[in-house]
Amino acid sequence: MDKAFAARIKRLRIDSGLNQVDIQAATGIDRTYLSRMESKGIPTAWNKMCALADLYGVSLDYLRHGQTVPSLEGSGEIIKDADERSLLRMWRAMNEGERMALRAVAERLADKADPSGAA
Repeated sequence: MDKAFAARIKRLRIDSGLNQVDIQAATGIDRTYLSRMESKGIPTAWNKMCALADLYGVSLDYLRHGQTVPSLEGSGEIIKDADERSLLRMWRAMNEGERMALRAVAERLADKADPSGAA
């Protein structure tokens, strides 16, 4: 049992403005399992640790050991609003073909928004 790990992942979730349902939707980690991670610091599988680190924009070193490592995102803001959360849920539910189609539509829309091609 690692209470420091439990407190760290719970704090990351709360600071991100997310609830356990959001984390389950974004990472696939079962809510019951996440609850045990946050309350008891139970050891977790590599893929779950990676999913949490990616979602929170932190390194695995920080997530597991609390070592001070700068945020991978820079801004510290992971999901800005309900629309982004909804888009993330939809994206994760799509198969690869659907994702490719959505990328193509998004690229066309971006080109229309900026006809010069400059970002």
